[in-house]
Amino acid sequence: MAKRKAVRIDDTQRTLEMRSPSTDVNTMTAHVPDLLMRANRRQYTQCRAYDVRVKIGGLASSVQNFYEIYTLSNAWWVKRSIEMAKGVWLESTKEERALLGKNAATYHDFVISAATGAAGNFANLYQYSPDSSGDVLSAAEVASDESLYEGTLTGSDLSDDAGDTMGFTVLGEDVTGPGVFNIFSEYLLSRRITSQADTRAGPYADLLEIDEDAMANLQQDGDLTPWDADAFPSPFVLQDTISVDRGNPGMGNPAFSKVITAPLGIVIIRKFIDSGSDSHFTASDKVLLEVRKGTYKGVHAPAYKAMNGVLGN
Repeated sequence: MAKRKAVRIDDTQRTLEMRSPSTDVNTMTAHVPDLLMRANRRQYTQCRAYDVRVKIGGLASSVQNFYEIYTLSNAWWVKRSIEMAKGVWLESTKEERALLGKNAATYHDFVISAATGAAGNFANLYQYSPDSSGDVLSAAEVASDESLYEGTLTGSDLSDDAGDTMGFTVLGEDVTGPGVFNIFSEYLLSRRITSQADTRAGPYADLLEIDEDAMANLQQDGDLTPWDADAFPSPFVLQDTISVDRGNPGMGNPAFSKVITAPLGIVIIRKFIDSGSDSHFTASDKVLLEVRKGTYKGVHAPAYKAMNGVLGN
């Protein structure tokens, strides 16, 4: 008789309640690996694509509220930019990591700065404790403690030969001196994506039966990209919009977003009302972030692989 396979216990908390630490802003940023680490007391690395969905509930107001959900784009250039930045950091720290060996920090991670949203308004994580009577549940914030993800996510820094500190970021850049590298600008720079020069003359330019204007047009059309090569868009895109109307019968149930892939685990939620005006988060806004089940420590989060040879070594 075949031996019955033991049922594996699911030991990962994937539903995470978030609240805005501020009631004066209309955007809140959730950093998924940070929230998972606080909830599960284990490390989740940043350079992955986390699949999540957002659930809204617990509103006290009868006004119809809308929530827009933004993440980094899932486009190929976002993936390549992350992989290039990771590769640069690994190549730059190769000798240092080899010298440290087993003495390297246990929970160190390559972190790209993600100070996004309203003044870096990062979501708080909440869990609950019942009182002795059993009829009250008190909410308590689960602190981020002393991890690299606390505060505004300064990122992983490197020093050049002059001792100037550089970091990696998804927003902002400093191209003139010490500061931060925007990972998307640096990737585009490496690809040499620039407008092409106009070179009308060609191998058949002297043939009388060839229309030189038509030849020029054919040659130029082949060099023009079907997008603006000089003005690259923001890496953040709107992924979904959900609404909750507590004043409308039949609309009192929580609203769900679709499953969204969030590169680096960055999820920005914007709240507004039906007139389109911004609406501030309140203590009654209970936002649940549900991370899709998978094989990476209980969640679905494929890793971005470091690009090799990016520094020409």
